[in-house]
Amino acid sequence: MRVLKTKIMVTYGPGIVDPKVLRGVLRHADIVRFNMSHGDRAQWLAGIKAVRSIAKALGREISIMADLPGPKIRTGRMDADLKVSKGDIVTFVPSRSKKSADCVPVDYPLHNDAKKGCTIDIGDGQLAFHVTAINGDSVVARALSDGVIGSDKGVSLIGAHISASPPTAADVELARFAKSSDFDFIAMSFVKSASNLRELRARTGKINLIAKIEKSEAVANIGSIVREADGVMVARGDLAIEMNIIHIPELQKRIVEAAREAQKPVIVATQLLASMVDSPVPTRAEASDIASAVASSVDCLMLSDETAAGRYPEEAVKFLVEIANAAESQPSQPVQLDSKIKSINLGIAFATASLAERYSTDCIFIPTQTGTSAKIMAALRPNTRLISVAVSQKVARSLSLYRGLESVHIKRYDTTDRMLAFIRQIAKREGMHRYIVISSSPNKPGSLDTMRYIERG
Repeated sequence: MRVLKTKIMVTYGPGIVDPKVLRGVLRHADIVRFNMSHGDRAQWLAGIKAVRSIAKALGREISIMADLPGPKIRTGRMDADLKVSKGDIVTFVPSRSKKSADCVPVDYPLHNDAKKGCTIDIGDGQLAFHVTAINGDSVVARALSDGVIGSDKGVSLIGAHISASPPTAADVELARFAKSSDFDFIAMSFVKSASNLRELRARTGKINLIAKIEKSEAVANIGSIVREADGVMVARGDLAIEMNIIHIPELQKRIVEAAREAQKPVIVATQLLASMVDSPVPTRAEASDIASAVASSVDCLMLSDETAAGRYPEEAVKFLVEIANAAESQPSQPVQLDSKIKSINLGIAFATASLAERYSTDCIFIPTQTGTSAKIMAALRPNTRLISVAVSQKVARSLSLYRGLESVHIKRYDTTDRMLAFIRQIAKREGMHRYIVISSSPNKPGSLDTMRYIERG
């Protein structure tokens, strides 16, 4: 079993479609993300089948995540690209409008939300425009830089709030598809408040829902969002456009701390190894960025274009693992919760972590039916190795986001003795001599009420 505590997420795409390349990537990945802003159902289903098949051959529990597109605003269809020079005046209009060729169509009524003085951003920061006037359904703006506007480019509004909120009708449809296709997680884009998450759940049923934090409203509502979500993602790309790139380190720290406080897993995403889309080695700044994220005890690091479309996907994943492993080489301080213990479950988990640390225990095993007890244990960030023993494959995969938590799947056992015998086999195979088993009573799933210290000769 791997010993890296930080979990690794990769994005599926043309860069890893080749079975040999995908196999190399999945040797190191814990979760595979499918970006539903690209591709179609047939492509996603083919990708899922390939991931599941290779994961089984490797003997690994690899989860999959559907990333919903959300209310993304894009430029409409243009007959030709529009070259823009700094200072040029450009008019943005709804795609349905019949305007002159020098107008830029947008698939959203931008005039309803834009206001004089705000900024329109095109293509993730490649072009910016200062809004000078709103004339009916036309938004007039002055170019702040040189560039080219083409069809289907992302559009952001800075200094004014987009009224559209998730989930869109497409989000709901895709979430239902993801649920029926056995995805383990669903990531919701452009979340503004906890009510967005509740609405999607109300329309799709029970799902493991990850809130992508990429809007200023989400940052303002981060406390209620992390309480409602099953995990959060620091989506640094859109967040940098929305709230200015200079604030990203501070915002990342704030979001990570909020997730840790709520004992929810947190993913850091966007441009971790952006240079490796075209280069076989990362930059020093990228290595430092990754190490800092690991030092802050994030649960998961995510690669996007590096694996989806990059020239060096295997190398990127290997470098990410090596950098994270080096950053983890110094023992971290377990969470100090003495004054925050408010339940018997947390108290027993804390006592277990303390005992394991003091007596240099090889591992803490957590038999679990629902995954709750394993999540409680993982949130404490003990230095001791954690292995959850899940009675269903679905539960085992749902734990893949939690830092330091390895999962194995066991068929439902009839007696405690059989469960302990299964754990004993793992301990023997891994060369463990002292370990703790922390579990719940069979009739109390999700609780923690039994701790066993086991030492074998």
